[in-house]
Amino acid sequence: MAAVTGSRRARQIRAMLVYLALAALTAFFLFPLLWILGLSLKTRAQTFAETPVWLWWPTFEHYADVLFRKDFLKAFLNTLIVSGSAVLLSLCVGVPAAYAFARFPFRGGSFLFFSLLVMRMLPPVAVLVPMYVILSDIGLTTTHLSVVLAYTTFSLPLVVWVMRGFFDDLPSEVEECAWIDGATRRQAFQRVVLPLARPGMVASAILCLQLAWNDFLFAAVLTNNDTQTLPVLMAGFTGGDSGVDWGPMTASGVLVILTVIVFSFMAQKHLVAGLSSGAVKG
Repeated sequence: MAAVTGSRRARQIRAMLVYLALAALTAFFLFPLLWILGLSLKTRAQTFAETPVWLWWPTFEHYADVLFRKDFLKAFLNTLIVSGSAVLLSLCVGVPAAYAFARFPFRGGSFLFFSLLVMRMLPPVAVLVPMYVILSDIGLTTTHLSVVLAYTTFSLPLVVWVMRGFFDDLPSEVEECAWIDGATRRQAFQRVVLPLARPGMVASAILCLQLAWNDFLFAAVLTNNDTQTLPVLMAGFTGGDSGVDWGPMTASGVLVILTVIVFSFMAQKHLVAGLSSGAVKG
C-alpha cells in the first residue's frame, strides 16, 4: 500500500514539474508580447522613466492616435488587399497543382515538386533584386499587384506542400463514387474533394496570411506612400527628432498582431485538422 501511495505521489510530483516547466516556457515566449502590450498602454513619460514603472493606470491615447491616422487606415486597407489577394491567388493555383501531384503520378513529378519547394527554401533577399528588376521592366513596381506576386512566389510552394499531403491522405474512393453517379472529374473535384479538403485549405490560408501580413522586406522595396503596408508604416515610428515613438509603434504592433490572432483562433479547429492530415497512416 505504501509503495502504491509513493508511486502515485511520484507521478503527481512529475506532473507538477511538467506543468511548471510548461508554464515557465509559456511565460518566456509570451513576455515580449506582454511587454509590447504594456508599452502601448503607458504614457510617454512612463515609458522613458529612469525607474521602470510596473504599476500604472493604462491609457488608450496611443490607440486613439493610431486608429484616427489616415495613413494607418490606408496602410491597413493596403495590407488587407495585398494579403487577401496573395492568399486567394496561392489557393487558386496551389490547390489544383497539389491535387495534380497527388492524383496524377507522372515522370519527373518528384523533381518538379522538389524544384517548387526550392523557391520556399531560398532566402527572400536572394530573389528581391531580380524580382524588382523584372517588375520594374514591366511597370508594376509601387503597385499592389507587385507585392501580391512577390508574396505568392513564396506562399505557393507552401500551399502545394500542405495540400499534397492532405490529398494523399484523402481516399480516392470518394471520387470514384462520384464518377459512378455520373460526375466528371472536374465536378467530383469541385463538389466532393474541395469540401473535404476545407481543413487543409484553411490551414494553408492561415500560414500564407501570416507570411504576407507580417512581411516587411518586399513591401518596403515594392511599395510607395500610397501602397505601403502596416509593417512599413510601423518602421516610420522608429525615426524622427524625438527618437523612437514607442507608444504609437507598440499600439500599431498590437493591432497588427491582434488581427492574425483573432483569425487564427476562429479557424483553429480547421488549422489543427489540416496540419495533422497525413501525419498518421491507417
